[in-house]
Amino acid sequence: MNTELLLQNWGLAVAGVLVLIVAVIVVTAVVRRSAGGQLRSSIAELETRNRAQVQAHKAAENAEKKLARLKARADQIKPRVIEELKGLLSDKRALKKIADDQLMIAQNHVRRVIHDEFPPAKHDELRARYLPEDIKDKRPFSF
Repeated sequence: MNTELLLQNWGLAVAGVLVLIVAVIVVTAVVRRSAGGQLRSSIAELETRNRAQVQAHKAAENAEKKLARLKARADQIKPRVIEELKGLLSDKRALKKIADDQLMIAQNHVRRVIHDEFPPAKHDELRARYLPEDIKDKRPFSF
């Protein structure tokens, strides 16, 4: 009887599957647009930018160390090699600056999501959790 029912109502079964797929798509879109979904995606972007910044800083630091080692042996190294390394070092410093800027943009995006999507009572808690460097000193300014 089940096979007869399925053969008679195959369109209803296909429509049920399509409705289920559409429901899953709608639910995921609603979750992504929610405050928590926006915060999760911006936190993921912040972590990605943070890792990129750490890598850029390490690359620039390694290039500086290599240049210092080669300059110490400048009498044994071709001047062309030192000049190429200086160019590479300037490129690494530029990439470091770009990574710093991208990290700052990601932090500002997290701040914007916290400010726009959450009530003011939760702002300090969320900033302390996701942006710990934002915690300001409560003491009065002094020299």
